[in-house]
Amino acid sequence: MHLRTNHGFGQGSYLARQVKFLTAPVLALTFLTACAQSSAFEPLADGPCTVNQEEAITKHLSAQIDAFAARDWELAYSYASGNFRQNVTLAEFTEIIQTQYDMLIKNMGYSFGSCEISADNILRQVSVASAQSDFSLDYKLSFDNSKIGVESAVITKISEGLSL
Repeated sequence: MHLRTNHGFGQGSYLARQVKFLTAPVLALTFLTACAQSSAFEPLADGPCTVNQEEAITKHLSAQIDAFAARDWELAYSYASGNFRQNVTLAEFTEIIQTQYDMLIKNMGYSFGSCEISADNILRQVSVASAQSDFSLDYKLSFDNSKIGVESAVITKISEGLSL
C-alpha cells in the first residue's frame, strides 16, 4: 500500500510562492524609485539642484546618451519630455541627432557640470569628448507628471583637440 501525502508543497504551489517571493521586492523597488524621483523634484525650487536631483538627472541623461551611442533611437527618444515628443516625431528626432549631434553618438566619454533649477526648468551642463573636439552642451529638462524629460540640448562650446 502506497500512501501519498500532500502538505501543500507540490511543485505548482512551490512555484507560485517563489514567484510571489521574487515579485514583491521588484514591485517594492519600482514603487520606491518612483517615489524617490517624485519627492526629489516636488516642488521645484529655483537654485542649485539637490544631491538627489543631480543623481536622478545624471542617470536620465546618461541613459539617453548611452542609447545614442548604441543607436537605439526609440530608447533615446523615450528620455525626451512628453511635450517634446508631442511636437517632434521619432523620425525627426533621429534625423536631428544624426545630423547635428554626432558627438553624442560617437562620444568617447562624457561628464556632468553644474545643475540649476530656474522657472520650472532644470538646466544641466554636459561635457562630451569626441575624436575631433570636446563639446559643452546645455541641457534643458522638465519635470512633468512625476517624470524627468529632456526638452532640448544646445551646444555652447567647442574645444578643438590639440595636436602635438
